Amino acid sequence: MLSAQERKLLSGTRDILEELLETEEVLRDRALTKSISDSQGDVKAGRLYTIEALKSKLRREGKL
Repeated sequence: MLSAQERKLLSGTRDILEELLETEEVLRDRALTKSISDSQGDVKAGRLYTIEALKSKLRREGKL
């Protein structure tokens, strides 16, 4: 039987392994990796709207 500490450690290890597998999956997906890179460029260039700014813009354009 596992102790509470061992169960906690095992659960944490499982979570880390799941995160590593997800990271590997993302890194293998070239289209997704490019999309992430493009998004980071948008952030750096200031080409983003907050949700409130977007709502205001859409209201002014009569689209919301």
